[in-house]
Amino acid sequence: MHIGHYMNGRWARTVAFTMTLVGLVAVASDAEQGVVWVSIATSALAFGFFCLLFPGGGHFGIVTANFLAIYGCMFQFFHLANFAEAPRPLTLISLGLPVAGFLLTCLIRRDRIAGLIHARRIRTLSELPNLSGWFVATMLVGVASFAVPYLADDPLEKGVYLLAAMGLITFFIVVSIRDVVLVMVDIAMVFEMVARRIDRLLMPMVAFLTFYALLVIIFACLYRIADMSMPVPQFRVDGVSERITFIEALYFSVVSITTVGYGDISPAAPLVRALAAIEIVCGILMLLFGFSEVMRNAGPDSEWHQSTRRRRDSDRESP
Repeated sequence: MHIGHYMNGRWARTVAFTMTLVGLVAVASDAEQGVVWVSIATSALAFGFFCLLFPGGGHFGIVTANFLAIYGCMFQFFHLANFAEAPRPLTLISLGLPVAGFLLTCLIRRDRIAGLIHARRIRTLSELPNLSGWFVATMLVGVASFAVPYLADDPLEKGVYLLAAMGLITFFIVVSIRDVVLVMVDIAMVFEMVARRIDRLLMPMVAFLTFYALLVIIFACLYRIADMSMPVPQFRVDGVSERITFIEALYFSVVSITTVGYGDISPAAPLVRALAAIEIVCGILMLLFGFSEVMRNAGPDSEWHQSTRRRRDSDRESP
């Protein structure tokens, strides 16, 4: 019962994550409403498929979401660049064709796919060329599609070419299903290792960001006080000399300490220029010091982790 509840919760979270990610890509790319909904539905189906059929591959599901988002971006570029006039029905079918082929093949060969997912072995770089041949083949299809505007003017013809191109890509994926899954498994294992490291880095990073925010606030106050205490404005806002608000001082402090320098707010007097220079130097030093401390405290033998383990052992021993 507990395992089933955990699986249902994880399935819901992962499907929601996939739908949100792919939905953002589809909406931001100015896709038609039908394309947006087909993208979201296809992604939710794919992610739910893997979570239910291969319950041990949680990180594999996240990688599937990333692959679907990347596929959504590439399809939008592929479609708008050469097939923008293609009829909507053919566009929607073309969008779902590679995903459907991938899922159907995984379903048919589910025992072998499950073995690949649970094998948990990262391939070496020397094996990468053999594993990525399908990707090179799909890229060649994409490059060849740029000849379509010279071959067809009729929207229906372009739709047929689009369907044929996506059918060819589907063929490459189906034939190379093992290699596709192996690449995704390797990336999933890297995700898992990164997630474990983030757990160790979280507290040191929060401490570093707290000090960083304190530095930003202190210099923002100094900018604001310097601007208010002088008879003339100390800053230029969009090229006009005027006094800045505290919110603008905070914004300028963040821009200065990160050395971004947008230029919409700029120091116009020696005092605030000197403060900005000092903040930039302090920010660089804080970044170097913070990175060093985060890495030093991230290890399993760090003082923070030792104290955490001692506290947990003490809690277990207490009645």
